[in-house]
Amino acid sequence: MLWSALVSLGVGFLYYAFALVGVHLLSLPSGIVVFWPPNAVLLAAFLTLPKRLWPGLGVIVVLAELLADYTAFPVHAALLFGLVNVAECAIAALVIRRFSVSERVRPDWGEPRELALFIIIAFFVASPVVAMAGASIYTFVLDESTPFLVLWRIWWFGDATGLIALTPALHMLMNAKTYLPDSRYRAAGNLEWAGLAVITLLTCFVVFSVDIRAREILTLAPLLVMLAPFWAAVRLGPLPGSLLTATVVVYSAIASAQGHIPFLQGSPESAAMLLQEIIVLFTVIVLFAAAFVTQNRRKSGSVLLYRSAVEATSEGVLITRAEQDQPIIYCNKSFLKMTGYKEDEILGKNCRFLNRNEPDQPELRQVKEAILRNKPVRVMVRNFKKDGTMFWNSLAINPIPDWRGRPSYFVGILSDVSREVEQRNQLKTLLDKLQVAKETLEDKVNLRTRELSEANRTLERLALTDELTGVYNRRNLISRGHLEVLRCSRSGGAFSVMLLDIDHFKRFNDRYGHEAGDLILKAFARAVQSTIRKVDSFGRWGGEEFMVLVYDSEQVNLYAMGDKIRKSVAECRVSYSGNELHVTVSIGIATWQGGSFDQTVSMADSAMYEAKNAGRNRLVIYDDRNNAVSE
Repeated sequence: MLWSALVSLGVGFLYYAFALVGVHLLSLPSGIVVFWPPNAVLLAAFLTLPKRLWPGLGVIVVLAELLADYTAFPVHAALLFGLVNVAECAIAALVIRRFSVSERVRPDWGEPRELALFIIIAFFVASPVVAMAGASIYTFVLDESTPFLVLWRIWWFGDATGLIALTPALHMLMNAKTYLPDSRYRAAGNLEWAGLAVITLLTCFVVFSVDIRAREILTLAPLLVMLAPFWAAVRLGPLPGSLLTATVVVYSAIASAQGHIPFLQGSPESAAMLLQEIIVLFTVIVLFAAAFVTQNRRKSGSVLLYRSAVEATSEGVLITRAEQDQPIIYCNKSFLKMTGYKEDEILGKNCRFLNRNEPDQPELRQVKEAILRNKPVRVMVRNFKKDGTMFWNSLAINPIPDWRGRPSYFVGILSDVSREVEQRNQLKTLLDKLQVAKETLEDKVNLRTRELSEANRTLERLALTDELTGVYNRRNLISRGHLEVLRCSRSGGAFSVMLLDIDHFKRFNDRYGHEAGDLILKAFARAVQSTIRKVDSFGRWGGEEFMVLVYDSEQVNLYAMGDKIRKSVAECRVSYSGNELHVTVSIGIATWQGGSFDQTVSMADSAMYEAKNAGRNRLVIYDDRNNAVSE
């Protein structure tokens, strides 16, 4: 914050000082100012400082304008002059910063395009537009009798001359960190700097202070002042050239205001207007000379840098003209080393000599098509060295357009990737072998996995089902019963347990043998499974006892369900050794009443034994209200 305030005050002080110079040293007796220097200070500041500082800077400049003009103009006129000057510089700075493309500083006085942009905006946009407002102040506020167009022209050329003559030097001084490190400044000795300054002041004195009347030297005399600035611009660059140019401009303007004008004809006003045009032309010539020389040095330095980089790279580089046969015009040392050719053996030839006996590679056709379409391309081709050795070449070709956008050159980047290709082929062979081994191993693993999965499924089935009948075993029924107790405890529902015991099963085993007993157990299981609901769980509880877990039994008619099972079993027949065997079943049913699963099974067991005691082939439902059973 403090730094911003100090910078703004410094700019305001310079503006005030330059305004005093303009009013007291650069004005003719008629009031015409040869050129107006303070706007150059403000424009240089606007081009240098961030936009957030502009409003405060504008206020300080308006105050400086009031201080400089209060003896010559009313306060309101001086205030308007200050606002007009701020507007002029702000317009110029905004447009220049908007269209400047420099990455170093905006504008870059070492680039002709940037310089041309500045001159066009300063001379043909900002100054003439704002001069309309200045002429209006003189005409309508100060009641000046001079014609409006004359006032407009005076304001326009006075402001434009000051901006063009002084802004470049002031802007470069404000950006000294960018311009002063130039090596050319250090290369010039103190004697050369002193000589340039002395020659500049001496030629200014001869041209503008000595009364030259000899017509023979009159024509050439004003050109003497170009000697030192032009030398400085060409040899040392924009900053020294613009500083010496500004020195000549200020000296000539002060001398002209005092009547020392190196023109023999015309009034002082006409001579001053002519001097304005000469100042602009002189400044533009010097600045453009410096810009073109600087640009050329930059390009030469860039070309040297790029050439050094291209020569240092290990990749081969070729440049061909975009003509019918694309002759080679450049190759780097890496290309010569890669192919074994000498430079004079390949310059002027087409690149096809590298293909020898394999010109029909598909990749080469791809290259030709890309060149015809002026498109970049990247391929891998087989090329041959001078001794006939084949090498794999990773080739990238890019077209280089001219100013019209048409391709003028093609740049090729070549890399010998033979070793990489060989290693890749070896790796591919190994990968193929690994893939075969992997597939064999995967087949074995898959086979073993399937076997293990089948074994796991078998073990799981054996762990959860009865091996003989295929229905759930006791462990599975107990687990499901406990889970159902937890579920009903949370939901408030109910489930029931049916215990089924095959009547006189031991008698069948003793009489017909265990094989017949196994057949009866299987038939019994099938008969029950075909009768119960799919949602219920059915399993072998042990021996000839089976169990049915009836879920949500409050919605089921347990007696009807049990009787259906009883009838289905009674209708079941088993053929064995010419005998037709059939059995009956005793069923005990108990509904969960909030206790444990074991308690519910115990109640169903009591009911089942009651059914047996009552004569078998019947069902009994347990009733806990009187701890009795009912049929």
